[in-house]
Amino acid sequence: MSATLSPSEVRAYQANIWKFYAHTFLLNFQLWYPIWIIYLQEERGLSLGQITVMEVPYLLSIVVLQIPAAAIADRWGRRTSLALGALLTAAGVTFFGLADTYQLILLSYVVWGVAFALLSGADSAFLYDSLKALGREGEYQKIYGGAWAVLSAASLAGTLIGAPVAAATNLPFPVVLSGGIAALAFLAALTFTEPRPSHEGRLPYGEVMRESVRLAIHQPTVRYAILFFGVLTIGGIAPVFFFQPFLVRHDIDLGQVGFWQTPTRLMGVLGALVAYRVVSSLGERGTFLLLPLSLAASYALLASWDSVYAQVAFPVMNLAAVMSRPLVTDYLNRRVPTSQRATVLSLTNLTYCLILIPLAPIVGLIADKLGLMAAFWTGAGITVAGMVILPLWWRAMAGEKLPAGEAVPAT
Repeated sequence: MSATLSPSEVRAYQANIWKFYAHTFLLNFQLWYPIWIIYLQEERGLSLGQITVMEVPYLLSIVVLQIPAAAIADRWGRRTSLALGALLTAAGVTFFGLADTYQLILLSYVVWGVAFALLSGADSAFLYDSLKALGREGEYQKIYGGAWAVLSAASLAGTLIGAPVAAATNLPFPVVLSGGIAALAFLAALTFTEPRPSHEGRLPYGEVMRESVRLAIHQPTVRYAILFFGVLTIGGIAPVFFFQPFLVRHDIDLGQVGFWQTPTRLMGVLGALVAYRVVSSLGERGTFLLLPLSLAASYALLASWDSVYAQVAFPVMNLAAVMSRPLVTDYLNRRVPTSQRATVLSLTNLTYCLILIPLAPIVGLIADKLGLMAAFWTGAGITVAGMVILPLWWRAMAGEKLPAGEAVPAT
C-alpha cells in the first residue's frame, strides 16, 4: 500500500511510530505509581475496601462511554481521540492530587475514566493503521510490543523516582506533578498525522457503534478473544491494589517501595519486547494457555507463602498482563475492518471494566475482612474458573471463516 503514498506521507506515517512512543511515555511517566494506595490510605484516610469500591464509578464511566468514545476515533480520527484523552488524563491526575474529600476524589476518577475511554482502542488502531498505510502491518506485534516496553519503562522510571520524591516532599506533590507531565502527551498527540482513510471509508457515527457491537457478538473468535482479555484482567487486581499494602505489611519503608516494585516494572518491559517471539515459539494457542496459568500460579504463591520474597509473583503477573495486550489486539486487528477497528478494540477494555466492577470491591473487602492471603486465594480460584473460555475459543478458531482477503497465521 505504501506505493500509493507520496514521500511526505511515508515520512509522516513513519514519524507516527516514534511520536506514538513519545506520547505513550509521557502518559505513563507518572510519579504517583509507587505511592497512590499509600497516598489514599495515609493522606486521605481511606481503607482498602473504600479504595476498591471507589473504582466502581471510574469503571462505570468507562463502561458507559467506552463505545461512544471509541467510535469518535473511528468516525473523526484517532488523533482527535488521543489528544482529548491525554488532556483529560492530565486534568484527572491533577484533580486527584488536589482533591481532599472522598466525593472530590470520586469526581477525579470519573474524569480519569472519560480519558481512558478516549485513549483505549484509539491507540492500537492508530498504530496499526499507520503501519498498514506503510505496508508494514505484519510488524504490528513487534512495534506495539515496543510501545508497551516504552510504557513499562516509563512506569518503571516513575516508580523509581516517585517514592523518593514523595518521601522528600509529601504524598500529594508527585501526583500533581504527574498531571503536568501528562499534559505534554496532549502536545505530542497534536503532532500525529492521521492515516488516510482506507477504501472502506468511514461509517456514520451511529453505524460504527452498531456494527462494531454486532461484529463482537456474532463473530465467535472476536467474542472469545475479548472475553479472554477480561479473564486476564483478574491478574491485574493484585499488582494494582495489593502490591503496596503487601510491602507495607512486610515493613518496607515509603522511600523503598519504588525500589521493591522495580522488578515488576522491568518484567513488563521484557514481556512487551518478547511477546511476539513467544508466539513464534509456542503459537497463539500455547501462549494464550500459558498466560492465565501463570497468573493462577502467581496468586497461589502469594496466598501460600507469607514472606516479602513472595513478591516474585508480582513480576510474573505483570509479564502476563503486558504480553496479553499486543497479542490480543493483533489477533483482533486481523479480524476487524478499519472502519470499526478502534471501537471493537475498545471492547477489550469494556470487558475489563465489567469484570473489575464487581470483582475489585469484592476482593478488596475480602482483604479488609479476611486478610491479603484470602484475597490472593480468591484471585487464583477466579482465574482458573475463567479458563473455561479457552476450549470454546479454540473450537471457534477451528471453524473460523474470515472475510475475503483476510488470512490468519498458523496457531
